[in-house]
Amino acid sequence: MANMATPGAEILRSDTTARVLVVDDEPEIASLVADSLRHVDPSLEVMQETDPQRALARLGEESFDCLVTDLAMPALGGLALAQKARSLNGDLALVAITGHASLDASVEAMRIGFTDFIRKPFDLDELSGAVCRAIRDRRAQNQLEQRFVSLAEANAQLETGQAQLNQKLQIASHDLVLSGKRMARQMQDVAMASGVARSLMGVIELEDLLGLCAELLGDRVACHTSTVALYETAESAVGLMVRAYPDSADPPALCWLRQPLRTGLLCRAAQTKKSVHVDNIAESTLAHADEKNLWHDGRLLVVPIVHHEQSLGAVALHRPGDGEDFTPQDVKQVVELAKVMAPAILTAKMHHQQRCRMYATLEAIADGLEQRDPYFKGHSLRVLAYAQQISPALELSQAQIGALQIAARLHDIGRITIPDAVTDHEGPLTDEQWEIVRQHPVAGERFLKSLDFFGEVAEIVRAHHESYDGTGYPDLLAGDEIPLVARVLAVADSFESMTSARPYRPAMSVEAALEHLEKMAGQQFDPQVVEAFLALPREALEQIQQLGR
Repeated sequence: MANMATPGAEILRSDTTARVLVVDDEPEIASLVADSLRHVDPSLEVMQETDPQRALARLGEESFDCLVTDLAMPALGGLALAQKARSLNGDLALVAITGHASLDASVEAMRIGFTDFIRKPFDLDELSGAVCRAIRDRRAQNQLEQRFVSLAEANAQLETGQAQLNQKLQIASHDLVLSGKRMARQMQDVAMASGVARSLMGVIELEDLLGLCAELLGDRVACHTSTVALYETAESAVGLMVRAYPDSADPPALCWLRQPLRTGLLCRAAQTKKSVHVDNIAESTLAHADEKNLWHDGRLLVVPIVHHEQSLGAVALHRPGDGEDFTPQDVKQVVELAKVMAPAILTAKMHHQQRCRMYATLEAIADGLEQRDPYFKGHSLRVLAYAQQISPALELSQAQIGALQIAARLHDIGRITIPDAVTDHEGPLTDEQWEIVRQHPVAGERFLKSLDFFGEVAEIVRAHHESYDGTGYPDLLAGDEIPLVARVLAVADSFESMTSARPYRPAMSVEAALEHLEKMAGQQFDPQVVEAFLALPREALEQIQQLGR
């Protein structure tokens, strides 16, 4: 057992014991996996079974946190076992061990809920790490759901508090005027907190939530700009920042930093969990140089965002130097607002991290699809690079740029449904084969929509083969009916395809492909997008052609 795990192996080390059931019809492998997990992490309580039917019965009688199962077993395969086990325990984490999983089996396993696939012969450290991650991720999902419940309960408590204060005001209406004013102020604070909590309910996208928080701060406390910044505890640095301008009609915008801030006013507030007030930021010795570039001069009030002793970030309100100073009441109000915003920010941050993990898995599937067809190797990377080159000229919003980055990498994920006989066909495709190929945007949309996180991206994937004149597929959309990001993707995708070889034709030259884009502008392609593409330097196009090959 001494060689079963190295000091670098990932372990759970949780205060709560986790129970793991290992199922493999080969007793030696079942014992090896179970012994390895016990050795790597003594906090794991590991059981083993070689009969999947007995394992299923045991899953119905006992409580387990994770199922580690071979996919290929007689009588009852790993996929069927996992599906039945999930019907008994919806919180069960799933890890697969297999010797020869097909792509279809991998996709089906992902839909059932498997988080990792360990191929035989497997590395014991990799296996133990996968089990620990699966248990942690499942617990994190449960915590995320609890956060939603906590936020709803907090809102209900705030509304109850407001009702109670209203009742007290009616009972104490004969008291002194001073007492009545104090009660009115308390009501105003509770009403403000309740209103903010209601505004944040249901907003789960991290950048949208930070922007809304910045707007709410600017609406309630007079300032020139209001900024919300995220603090990453693991890096001890401030990264993502969103700024709002209360006196302007412009929407909140991301503040791009050259590098994360590890010192300065924002970090100081987040690390000490105490507010910072600066009269003149230009002369402040505590402010980071990048912070001085953001605000230049004037007064700055920085308040930490803390939830259960965990620093999540900081809010910064800026006023001109010749304006009024921040009062104690301003500070108190911002502190209370930060407390109300903290649970929502934590929930959105966890959602964002989970979405990133899901996107990484989908990227791996997309890369796998391209690897099985040498003519498509690196295709999505080049499509993304072309699309990124033309997006500045089209003035895409931050949300559209984010959707474009994901859609470009995943736009052909629906090709997973195309049989190998079609993808490997040499020569021009038959009408029947073309009809199969034309279904991949719809298949891609269905696949992404089933994962919850990628609704907007799914619509773009469905529309990336629509034509500007309405003759495309699958929905015969035309003009502005086609999402702008899909129109950008269509030009980038077509140019990449034309300049790459296919089994039935050689690659076109850059100049020939550009001439085709210009010719089809207004018919197949959006003229504005084509114009932006034609303006790109030829050197940039030629460099992108070599990506991923």
